[in-house]
Amino acid sequence: MRVRAIDDEGLRQVEQWLADDPVGSAVFGGFYGRAVERWTPLLSAPGRFGWITFDDSGPIGFIDLEIIDAEAEISYYVAPARRGTGLGRPTLDEVIRLASENGARFIHAAVEPTNLPSLAILRAASFTESGPNEYGETDFEMSLDA
Repeated sequence: MRVRAIDDEGLRQVEQWLADDPVGSAVFGGFYGRAVERWTPLLSAPGRFGWITFDDSGPIGFIDLEIIDAEAEISYYVAPARRGTGLGRPTLDEVIRLASENGARFIHAAVEPTNLPSLAILRAASFTESGPNEYGETDFEMSLDA
């Protein structure tokens, strides 16, 4: 797996994935479904990063990372055509690596309780489940200081 910094083409790819993905759009569509409009201005902020993930077959998905005071909030997405092929864990491993390389010492993630693959991946990666948040999502955290 490789990553490249998200650019206008990548932002349009994110919008297209979500336009074609009712499940992902229900979770991510409100923000990332309008990535060019909403994500572009944030990417110039200190501590905010975006990447398109890809392999030899092409684009896989995206990573969104925001780091404030060494605490990272992460989001990652695997495109529908690439799901179920074992890419979730390598994507999460890449998120953890990028967070650490960019100064994070702690990672937070929130997952819809119906997203069983992401729940399983975070649990298998030794994230600690910290319960439901005010939006009904399952919160996870991981310390990178270990």
